Amino acid sequence: MAIQELDAQSIIESRFPGLVAAVRKVIEDSENTYEGGDGLSESLLWEHTVHVTAMTYRLARAEGLDPLMPSIAALFHDAGKFSGGRYHEAETIEEEESAKIAEPLLRQSGMKAADVRRILAGLRALYNEKAGKNKIAAILHDADFLSKFGALGVAAFFTKSVARGKTLRTSVLGYLSKELTYAACLPMNMRTEAGRTLAAKKAADSLRFFRALLAELRDAGIADLKIRTIRIRHPSIRDRFMQIRLAVTPVCPKCGETWQPARTIEKGVKCTKLVVNWNCRGCDERLETSFCLPEVV
Repeated sequence: MAIQELDAQSIIESRFPGLVAAVRKVIEDSENTYEGGDGLSESLLWEHTVHVTAMTYRLARAEGLDPLMPSIAALFHDAGKFSGGRYHEAETIEEEESAKIAEPLLRQSGMKAADVRRILAGLRALYNEKAGKNKIAAILHDADFLSKFGALGVAAFFTKSVARGKTLRTSVLGYLSKELTYAACLPMNMRTEAGRTLAAKKAADSLRFFRALLAELRDAGIADLKIRTIRIRHPSIRDRFMQIRLAVTPVCPKCGETWQPARTIEKGVKCTKLVVNWNCRGCDERLETSFCLPEVV
């Protein structure tokens, strides 16, 4: 059968039988241990892994590369997230844990040592700006971000909100500004040409959906939010600007007066954070919107 007729998992299984199942078990077991579950619930992390692996396969082919090695790297990219039953929030720690999990499984699969090294280097370079250009890391980086947008990305956003115990209104109030901003900046965050092409479509699809959602929330009387766009200078790239999209109430819900926003940019350990403080002009009501700014390359 020709390679283009197979999906990513089928290709991996045909070359390294049992590898997909082994990675799935590691991911599901570690997630279940972290959550203290009974092992019966479906794994959100595995579902995300399947999505990213399929996206990696698609991008690798569009870039004219053999998709096998990038797709295997995608299988492992989040394997270290709950390693040891702990949530590894820092990306560099998570990717190092993923590489530690990948190495013995890849060697046991019979993979050539040179290919093992390629995959481990790709995993470790994924969010390491000093690692130089690594094609596997570039494709995997784009696939991971692209998976968060478009129809499946929006569905995953609300699935996570339900898992957090959030209502629709609370999810929109708490997280939509970040989702809107990341969607608007998505093409600027891509490291491959194929990623940029797909990002333009997924960004437009996501923004179109969120605008329609806000309109229906307003009509239903659940939440009255408008999208407000501000332009800020990129904190670390000279002569680069970013479009920030904020979902905010048009007026203060307490007294009906307009807001006086004040924004700051804070440099943290993991990211550069945008903080917008909304101060009512008529009363003491105050709100805050804050999130890590998206990457721009």
